[in-house]
Amino acid sequence: MLSILLAGFAHQALAAPVIYLAGDSTVMTNGANNYPQQGWGARLPALFTTGVTFSNRAVGGRSSKSFVDEGRLSAILGVIKPGDYLFVQFGHNDGYSDVRLHTDPFTSYKTYLAMYIDLSRQYGAIPVLVTPMGRRRYDSSAHFLNDFVDRSTAMKQLATEKSVPLIDLNAKSIAFYNGIGVPATTDVFLWLEAGQYPVFPNGVHDITHFQEYGATQIARLVAQGIEENRLGIRSFIGAVPYPAEAGVLSGAGTARARAYGGWQGRGYVSFPASGGVMTINGVIGKGGGTRTLRIRYANGSSAARSGQLVVNGIATSISFNPSGSWTGWVIKDVTVTLKGATANVISLKSTGAGLANIDTLTVL
Repeated sequence: MLSILLAGFAHQALAAPVIYLAGDSTVMTNGANNYPQQGWGARLPALFTTGVTFSNRAVGGRSSKSFVDEGRLSAILGVIKPGDYLFVQFGHNDGYSDVRLHTDPFTSYKTYLAMYIDLSRQYGAIPVLVTPMGRRRYDSSAHFLNDFVDRSTAMKQLATEKSVPLIDLNAKSIAFYNGIGVPATTDVFLWLEAGQYPVFPNGVHDITHFQEYGATQIARLVAQGIEENRLGIRSFIGAVPYPAEAGVLSGAGTARARAYGGWQGRGYVSFPASGGVMTINGVIGKGGGTRTLRIRYANGSSAARSGQLVVNGIATSISFNPSGSWTGWVIKDVTVTLKGATANVISLKSTGAGLANIDTLTVL
């Protein structure tokens, strides 16, 4: 009888793990007093179904060292249990000269990160390293710069040395910024004009922190990394929305727009002419196979608008019926065949005079 009970408790720990997040202000949960500033750790739970719990312990202004020295890692270890996860992202504050924060990339930084790994493993938990995401810094060619080359390299070295799962959020975030382009990143970062939000009456141009929308996009990249690493919690990832305006646009027949209301996120993509393409890379296909792709669109014209849906290089015709108005957003479900994990690329292409306005793509 006792063995049955113990087996039941073990199953419960595996089936309903707690995901602890250790990090700085780019990860932490912000309240209404800082709106719209937010960290990705606050938005990650929305991408998961029930059955997994999140405990965001990230605190602004902390480094891998100060988080330990202040007893914050110990506090996590006091409650963590076998089968839980500890996600660790530090680096933004480790470079400061303040002795309370500073670590050297290839020595003390790795030493402190190793503490998170070794100690959490002692409690039967699963550590996951997350490289620090890029800032809104770019060169004269509008290519985003990497401020964390050494720390990302050091973290990757440590992940290899200790056989720890690693999510390269550094590379993923910079690729995302480059994909949407410099102007669109003002919606991702805390880049606000005066009078736009009560908490920031004078506006703010912050190259490090995110608006809630941006935090959601970064969280989506973390979920992508969870799937790529085949972590056990990937089974709890739900229907991940992919905003069209967060996709890669190419051709003259596409534009990010906000002219018509009712969109979600930070706008939509219009296809005013032939030849425009909107592409979403790294779409999570889970186990692969036949899935439903839900497209939220608006077509205010009197006739259907047709184009192509391209999934992993295979193009099929797609048509969007009138939705009543350009603010009348409706749903179209399409059956698609996806690969497992995140090796999926989905595009919409205008082949006629124009296509519907596209708001969001979601794989169900």
